[in-house]
Amino acid sequence: MIDRLSLSTIRRDYWRSLRKVQTQAPDMAARSVLVAVPIVTAAIIVITRYRLASPTSVIPAVSLLAGVLLAAAGQVISLRARVADSVMLSGDARLRAHMRETISGILLAAVSSLFDAVTMGSLALFDQARHPWLAVGLTAVAGALGAFVILMFLATARRLYATYLEAFESGAPLPKQSRHTSGTALIQQAAEPTATRAGRRHA
Repeated sequence: MIDRLSLSTIRRDYWRSLRKVQTQAPDMAARSVLVAVPIVTAAIIVITRYRLASPTSVIPAVSLLAGVLLAAAGQVISLRARVADSVMLSGDARLRAHMRETISGILLAAVSSLFDAVTMGSLALFDQARHPWLAVGLTAVAGALGAFVILMFLATARRLYATYLEAFESGAPLPKQSRHTSGTALIQQAAEPTATRAGRRHA
């Protein structure tokens, strides 16, 4: 039962999946931002003694966000099952790494949204005027969780697009279009790496 309530596996998998695509070295910049931004957000709230005056207006949106993220995680799992059925894509280690990072990141964001809603609910239960520092502390926790969720949104959106590029565009974005390059030529340039990779795998 303890294992079922533990998020350590998701957290470890996401942390270990934060690697640079080309070198597979740990992405220390991404790890630093994910840790530093929530801490700095909480510190600013404590220093300024900011208190969230009406947390009840934000709780429904944050709670809904947690459910939406869980639904998105289910969609990613379905997409992973389709990739597993594909002869051409199932052997792509980089694609599997992208999807592992995506699913673990979405789940962490969903749990963070849930904790954020619980924190705001706790903040709404007592008189902030009588317990100002407790209100500041809970606001700081809610702010840190909110900052983390925003960062996870950005990281997951980028990783989802990287997954699409890896699956259908050989991992390459569209090249920069010059004034002498037509739209048709641009599409053909983008399609060439995919066709080359498909031919190589069927060979």
